[in-house]
Amino acid sequence: MLICPKCHSHMEEGFMIDQWDRFYRNASSWVEGTPEKSYMNGLRLRGKRMIEAKTFRCVACGYLESYARP
Repeated sequence: MLICPKCHSHMEEGFMIDQWDRFYRNASSWVEGTPEKSYMNGLRLRGKRMIEAKTFRCVACGYLESYARP
């Protein structure tokens, strides 16, 4: 169980949605390196390590904290 670093209340697990278009949704991910623009895809991701991020929300104050653990 995680405790909020701001108000010391309980935090619940969830995730943030990245919406790419009307039909395809994906959980947020951490991507290594700096963003590189891609004409076709918005950002170049090929060859970069990606880890899905988990986000926790404080039930009292609403503070969000994300972790990317392999």
